[in-house]
Amino acid sequence: MNVLRAADFDLTGKVSRRVFVQGIGFVGVGLLTSLFGGCDAIIDAINNRPVRRRLRTGSPEVDADINTYRDAVAAMKALPAGDLRNWNAVAAIHGTTLGGFNFCQHGTAHFFDWHRAYLFYFEQICRKLTGNAKFGLPYWNWNQDPIVHSAFLDPASTLFMARNNTNLSTLPAVGTATLDPIFGDTNFFTFWQQIEGTPHNTVHSFVGQTMGGGGSASDPLFWMHHCMVDYCWAKWNIELGNDNTNDMTWIEQVNSHFVDENGNAASATAGITTLMPLLSYRYESSAIGSSPAEAALMTKAEYQKVEARLRAGAKIAFDIKQRIVITEKAAVSIARPFSATTKAAPQDFARIINTDTAQEHIFASIAFAQLPPTSDFYLRVFLNLPSASSTTPTTDPHYAGTFAFFGTDIPSAQHKLEPSFLVNLTNTIQRLKGAQELRDDTPLSVQLVAVPFSGKFERPDTELVLNQIEIITTPVIIRSKQ
Repeated sequence: MNVLRAADFDLTGKVSRRVFVQGIGFVGVGLLTSLFGGCDAIIDAINNRPVRRRLRTGSPEVDADINTYRDAVAAMKALPAGDLRNWNAVAAIHGTTLGGFNFCQHGTAHFFDWHRAYLFYFEQICRKLTGNAKFGLPYWNWNQDPIVHSAFLDPASTLFMARNNTNLSTLPAVGTATLDPIFGDTNFFTFWQQIEGTPHNTVHSFVGQTMGGGGSASDPLFWMHHCMVDYCWAKWNIELGNDNTNDMTWIEQVNSHFVDENGNAASATAGITTLMPLLSYRYESSAIGSSPAEAALMTKAEYQKVEARLRAGAKIAFDIKQRIVITEKAAVSIARPFSATTKAAPQDFARIINTDTAQEHIFASIAFAQLPPTSDFYLRVFLNLPSASSTTPTTDPHYAGTFAFFGTDIPSAQHKLEPSFLVNLTNTIQRLKGAQELRDDTPLSVQLVAVPFSGKFERPDTELVLNQIEIITTPVIIRSKQ
């Protein structure tokens, strides 16, 4: 089994063996070295690597990509059951509807890199089976295009599956007001947790049916959704100039159980995935919230600069500087709002309220013991508003954010989740301080309000097993110089 590592990718010319440059193929030392010797063949190859385009109507290039994708899905579904590239076999790497999650990384710091490698090998299979070496998976930018593309809504198409909701226009989790603070977070670990818990989870559960649980990779829309999640990371990391962690434990993590285009077992380290958008494929840039589309890298110098930064990462950790417990161990009924007030001493929550937000961000950290029996709802989080209900608008100054569960509790699942979420309270606390609603002696309370996706709860008697709610602060990470 070939394990792809960051050391296999060297644009410095210090290469001692033949390496596989993703999206370009196996190349010799001389070709890589020539990048710095006057020959720009490798840069030409990188500039012409496959493009992952924003899924939309009115683009001939996107239409062609959809046609290729349709052919690839049909080809994978036609493969015999013993072929590990078979549609069901590849989907089962992630999980199954009846068995829950298998090897996918959820709720861990390898959420981004595991899914990036999963996408990479899936895309390679699509290219092999269609003969289209330039194919790039489209990504569904649910912020800019919240309605599911019509290609996935035709009952006669292999891309079709029954889904509960296909219009995300009213979903706060994919709106600009929600995404802007998340993309303004410069800490890799808190950024990941917010992307996973808010837009990622909510889209899965809102679309529902097969997309709503462990077997979600069986829905062709899964790959468009996760391509967008991958683009969120690429935009934050490459376009916006934020750094991944340089912790070697994270970098050397081996993500495995994948299958390559020839049906062989494949693995990739977390470190190598950070270079994939630079060498294996590129994203057609588009806006996410207030972060606009960016021009593509074009010159050798631009590549060298970005490549060096991606390799270096930064000394980033999930450091908690302050914490106060709001509540521990509670049963939360989704049928009525939940509210808890800290019992900490006034000086403790005064320190939180007076946090220097130029130095630290303030989060609600909300942890549960297990997934719920249903996930047909999301939760809104309010601060110091005991009267909050499902009719309280997200424009209320006490509103802080939203998150959703992904999947339901399946006792036999190989990958058991104890889901936890981060919701950024920084702006909410600043608003309430400015309105004189938060003072040094004001106790802090957190409210959780469950909101059904489709007007009513599937099981209104559902109870969530809450482990703990804390308010924490983490350091603001300063972007590296560009």
